[in-house]
Amino acid sequence: MAEDQRLGALHWIDHYAVPTNDLDRWIGWNADVLGAVDAWHDTEPAPGQPRRAAFRLLGGSGAHVIGFGQSEPVPPGLGLERGLPRYGFYVRPEDVDEHVRRLERLNVPHTDPKRTSADGEAGTMIAFQDLDENQFEFWAPDRMPDGAMDSASQVGVGRISHAVFESRDLDRTADFYRRYCGLDPLVADDLAEDTMVLPLVAGARLIFKKVDQLGMRTGGSTRWQGVHNAFIVRDDEFIPAYERIWAELEEWDYDQRAQGPSADAAALGARTGMHGSDAGRRWKAMYGRGDQIYDPDTNSFHLVGGASDSPSLARYEGKYMEDYVEGLMKGRG
Repeated sequence: MAEDQRLGALHWIDHYAVPTNDLDRWIGWNADVLGAVDAWHDTEPAPGQPRRAAFRLLGGSGAHVIGFGQSEPVPPGLGLERGLPRYGFYVRPEDVDEHVRRLERLNVPHTDPKRTSADGEAGTMIAFQDLDENQFEFWAPDRMPDGAMDSASQVGVGRISHAVFESRDLDRTADFYRRYCGLDPLVADDLAEDTMVLPLVAGARLIFKKVDQLGMRTGGSTRWQGVHNAFIVRDDEFIPAYERIWAELEEWDYDQRAQGPSADAAALGARTGMHGSDAGRRWKAMYGRGDQIYDPDTNSFHLVGGASDSPSLARYEGKYMEDYVEGLMKGRG
């Protein structure tokens, strides 16, 4: 770990999961718009039950996207560029016009490209939305991070470049991510008063917008089955980072799959809880704590260990919770 890097510092956005009303439709849309391809696995349904989740890779970058089919209809969003959360993808500046043409050809609602530095970086942005009105952006920065476009998808889409979330108190949010994620707010003259930017170590940004009341899609798995985010930390810091979090945050005795959506999650504050999967249950049985982390505004995420042959995690191979669980089980066998 570098001297100026704190334990558990976030390096990349590894993946996100969004809700959808039609999983097969979501798969086709991501293939056409992002060039996302079959991942290493999909979640197999129980006998007689519909498939609930699909994982798709963004080229060979290691970053991936997940769609979760919902038991209840996902209601309409707030419209293009307005709803949160919102996720961005790196694209090359010279490919911006081709991305616009593809969005138009596929009848994807989108904005015209525009130059901006409003959220802490200078570049060109195109906003668009999927058929469930989840919000996205193509982001062509003036300075491309090392590794951002490695193994881009077949339509030229690279890693996840940024995620935009809601916060009711930016100072409280900054304190949380500084303490538990090793990140400091960006200081820039052109940032709006309602915006805070947290640059990640290797690339990408977490962006928070001040709101008075949390929107219907904020809250991840507290409202929508399976919805969450995941961030890369160094593999050798994965367990120590969790141990520090567990020592200071309370565990939430909540299982979304068994209990359904939580009505009062926003009132509970930062905490940890169980990842809603079979591996998550095995993890909690061994550690007594969940790996899902909720910030003070119910934005939920878990950590992914990143291993690399180089000092930088510009390029990494992810090690997921299932890998740690399997390793522990073998050690106990």
